[in-house]
Amino acid sequence: MAGSFLDSPRNITGAIILALGIAIAIALSPFAIGLFGALVLTVIVGPVHTRLAASIGPSRASALVVVLVALLILIPGGVVLGLLIGEGPAAARAIQNNALLDWLRGQRMGGVDVGAQLAKASGTILEWLSAQALGAAGAAARGTINLIIAIFGLYFLLEGGDRVWLRTKRYLPFSDKNADALHARFVSVTQATFLGLAATATLQGTLVGIGFALVGLPGASFWGVITAVASVIPVVGGAIVWVPGCLVLLVEKEYGHAAILAGIGGVVVANIDNIVRPYINRRVSNVHPLITLVGALAGLRYFGLLGVLMGPLAITYFFELLRIYDEEYGVAEYAREYALTRNSGQLRGVAEAEAKRAPPSPPSTPPAAP
Repeated sequence: MAGSFLDSPRNITGAIILALGIAIAIALSPFAIGLFGALVLTVIVGPVHTRLAASIGPSRASALVVVLVALLILIPGGVVLGLLIGEGPAAARAIQNNALLDWLRGQRMGGVDVGAQLAKASGTILEWLSAQALGAAGAAARGTINLIIAIFGLYFLLEGGDRVWLRTKRYLPFSDKNADALHARFVSVTQATFLGLAATATLQGTLVGIGFALVGLPGASFWGVITAVASVIPVVGGAIVWVPGCLVLLVEKEYGHAAILAGIGGVVVANIDNIVRPYINRRVSNVHPLITLVGALAGLRYFGLLGVLMGPLAITYFFELLRIYDEEYGVAEYAREYALTRNSGQLRGVAEAEAKRAPPSPPSTPPAAP
């Protein structure tokens, strides 16, 4: 069988190309985030590039868009990093010395010394943080490389324009109509997912930071940034930050401030994730909220924070491929016809078996002559 397959030059060439493609994919796997980021950035800034290209030309528009994207990534990233470095130590000391932990250290629950357990947990957390700090340099280097790949990839994808899609479409096993529909769907899904994450993170971080400042909790800007990062986690999101803040205020007997922060967090911040992100997903691409939730949790596990974007996109892309595949080849209709044929065959088999097991009917007696 293998010998007959390799007898054809076409099959030999295809096998070599497949083997090389698998080897290249394995070699490029550490840079998958950068390559994927280039595609996502291209989709997001594509409309801006199109408008600029009409006035200053495609090449200049590509260069200008890449510079703007780099600045939009580096400047806010530098500000956030400086904020974390500047206020992080003070926030850590505030956590260690806050009233909530002091109150918990003096409690016993069911014979368990809560204070001793907290001390043990604190030691474990510090050990974990130290271990993570050792790998921070390597993670920063990989992140920098992936960022460079994403920026350069963005430039070449913008420069290629429609030519890139036309070349890619030739290798898709779909008609031009379905391939274009798939492309349009991918664009809308990517834009909706990114816009939903960005809007949720910005709003939640800003509101929690304002809330902390209003009630007098230290490190309002720092905890606003932490909330923005935590907001990418569905369902829980900013509650990781504002709920402990409420507990600290309650222990300090600041009941009015605790009520204010709970109102901001429980009424406003919590509903941002339940309203804004699903609203954007439905209006832009009609992405189901369950796909966003499951995809974000799965992506977070395998790809880190960027997985919150990659996970829902991957699941949505998969279902869109299934839909286009069904439209192209009628797989669902074939499956239904096969199931009906099989069921009807089974019913005929049961009827024949029942007929064989049934006793023969007695011969009918002709009516007596009058």
